Amino acid sequence: MLTTVFFDLDATLVDFGPVAWRATVRAVCDGLVSAAPGLDPAVLADAYVTRYVARARAAGPGAPHPRGPIPSARTAWLGLWRQALTECRHPELAETAVDAYIERRRIDYALYTDVPGSLEQLRADGRTIGVITNGPGDAQRAKIDATGLARYLDLVVISGEVETAKPGREIFELALERAGAAAVAACHVGDSLATDVAGARAAGLGAAIWLDRTGATPAAGTGAYRIDSLRALPGLLRDLDDG
Repeated sequence: MLTTVFFDLDATLVDFGPVAWRATVRAVCDGLVSAAPGLDPAVLADAYVTRYVARARAAGPGAPHPRGPIPSARTAWLGLWRQALTECRHPELAETAVDAYIERRRIDYALYTDVPGSLEQLRADGRTIGVITNGPGDAQRAKIDATGLARYLDLVVISGEVETAKPGREIFELALERAGAAAVAACHVGDSLATDVAGARAAGLGAAIWLDRTGATPAAGTGAYRIDSLRALPGLLRDLDDG
């Protein structure tokens, strides 16, 4: 029986995609205009987005996890806002911008509609539920707190707090240890073949489950079970238990 279910966080449980994020950035920029007459919020938003995307790509799947503690999200975002605002000749607004950005992100985080019912059913089935996520601890915990996700979870493992990341097997092994579960009795659910599926398979978990919300890509050759909604997960796990 698969007694333990681990989940990725972003784009699996928490919905904060590119459209919502860009709207958040623009709202922050619009809010700075009153403090800086002549500031063009569209230019500032483009400057921030360009820097953020470049940094995200450099740290994306396949990039080595940095040795030692990673900076908090606030520290990283502050640096990006300072760069963007310096380009727009208002570096003095960097602290104001990052605080507004953090608050606006918290407001805009949301759970996908299929999350609450699915997690409630997993708990009713007696399964342990955990999150394994890459990112700074402050950013990832803010998502969990803002969405009320914590009430469904037994454990949370964040790469920025443990200094190892998906797809490395070490972060999965740490989660298994905290859950008190054997690898063959656990599965991992996530939207990324590169980090979630590859990591779960490398760690020898009982199942790797790929959440493909577009429903457009076949799972053949991925080594994963594919679902297009978390509503399908409780039934899939029961089938695997019986199989």
